[in-house]
Formats: sequence, structure tokens, C-alpha cells
Amino acid sequence: MHTPNRPRRRGRRAAFATLLTVAAALASAACSDPFKLKAQYANEPFVYSVYGLTSAGPANAAAALDLVSRATVKVDGSFGFDVAFDFDGQGKIRVIPQPLVGSSANGSRAVALQRLNGAYESVMLAPAHDYVADSVMTVLPGETVVVRLTSASCIYQLSSFMFAKLVVDSVKTGGLIFGRGVINPNCGFKSFADGIPDK
Repeated sequence: MHTPNRPRRRGRRAAFATLLTVAAALASAACSDPFKLKAQYANEPFVYSVYGLTSAGPANAAAALDLVSRATVKVDGSFGFDVAFDFDGQGKIRVIPQPLVGSSANGSRAVALQRLNGAYESVMLAPAHDYVADSVMTVLPGETVVVRLTSASCIYQLSSFMFAKLVVDSVKTGGLIFGRGVINPNCGFKSFADGIPDK
């Protein structure tokens, strides 16, 4: 007697399941922000080796980092770098923002630094505040420095800042500094996680 009703019940169940699926999709869309800024580029890890500015390295040896290009550069009249390196004479490395080394005809770069506690690998997010602008920072090998810098590529973006993290791993006799870093090339994004960051 009930056989004719089974297809109808199955149809109602299928319709109800479809309705639940649609409702869940709408709820998910309502919770996400369609206007949220999305990163376009993956974070870029790099390694570097530079001499200290006053060390007895080869003539015209690289002593600075251009973070956006992840390149080591020599310090000359173009001042085309973000931070330079030197020694304080007491076993520490000096991280020097470009404006404190010199100013080029193109103007100085805005560079601010912050030293963070914890292992380099554990620093996964740049702080939002408490950076020190245009001031030398001294560090020991293993200490992490986060750099906030301005970039011409961010001039038309909501934020003019990019963020990078650096660590000095070791210093070789003669003043050669070995280290690592990561730069987030997305304007305003602070994450140092692998791949394209979500914040």
C-alpha cells in the first residue's frame, strides 16, 4: 500500500538535502569578505653573505642588502640598499638602516627595525607596532630582526610598507657575515609563512 509514496519521500529527502547544501554555501559566502585584500605573490626566502663596512674584506665587497630584490650590494654613492652591516667591536653585528649610511640623489629609504625574541623559525608574523626608525640595531648571531620598509611598488596600494625578517647565522674570521631572511613582497602583508600569505 505504501509503495507509491516511496519515490515521493525520496524526492522530498533529496530536495531537503539540496536545500541544506545551498543554505550552507550561502552562510559561508556571508561570512567571507569579498572585498578582502588578497596577496598575489609568494613569500621569498633568501640567504646572504656580506662583509662588515669596516672589516678587512675585498675592495668593493658587498656590505648591504636590497631586500626587495633579495640582493647583496656594495655600499657606494647610489646607496641602493635597505640595511648595511658592520661590527661594534664587542662581538655584536650592527644592522644599519640606509639613511644612517648616506643619502642618494633619489632620496633616503624609510627603514625601521625591531628585534624579536624567539628562534628565527618561530617568527611567523611581523609586528604591527614598536618599530624604531632610522636607528642602528646591534644583534648577536641567532637574534631575529624584522624590517619594515617602504617600496615604490606600494605607492598606489593601501599600505606603503613591506616586511622582512633577518637573522645572522655566523661570522667568519675576516668579517664575512652569513645569514638568512624572508621578505613578504605583498604591500601591507605581515606573514612570513611559506607560499602566498593570507595576512
